[in-house]
Amino acid sequence: MAINKIQKPEHRAHKYGLWSKGMSLVELLVVVAVVTVGLVYLLGIFSFSLRISGSEKELVRANLMAQEAIEGVRNFRDGTDWEIAGVGTLATSTSYHLEKSGSPPKWALVLDEKTTDGFTQKIVFEDVKRDLNSNIVESGGDFDSDTKKITVTVSWIERGKSKQIELVAFLTNWNQ
Repeated sequence: MAINKIQKPEHRAHKYGLWSKGMSLVELLVVVAVVTVGLVYLLGIFSFSLRISGSEKELVRANLMAQEAIEGVRNFRDGTDWEIAGVGTLATSTSYHLEKSGSPPKWALVLDEKTTDGFTQKIVFEDVKRDLNSNIVESGGDFDSDTKKITVTVSWIERGKSKQIELVAFLTNWNQ
């Protein structure tokens, strides 16, 4: 009597030789290429995010400098007589900057713009005109000696390109 042996089916991995021979050189090169492309992509994203965060940092700093200038001019106005060495006596369309002077220190307006750490700041005063309803107008209207338009400009160079922000405020002789 012949006894038939039942054979176990071979596992597919063994049948096709996937485990027995390991990875081929071509497969290894494909894996290395995919990993390299992924790393280059991630480094590109990281570099881009660093440039953006640096740009935002510069913009925030410039904005803070402009806001400080407006607050400094308000402080200067409040510490001087409008018509005697105050805001009302300043030349229009002329660049100024703020400096602290005296003891205790007080803000003073000095002719010309000022550059600090690569940021150039200038403060320009303009006369204001009002219509019959006391609204500020660009042209026409009557000269208002108790109001000045202040434009603060902060400019800087970022990656070879000139950047700037401007803040505009109106100051009045509230102490009249």
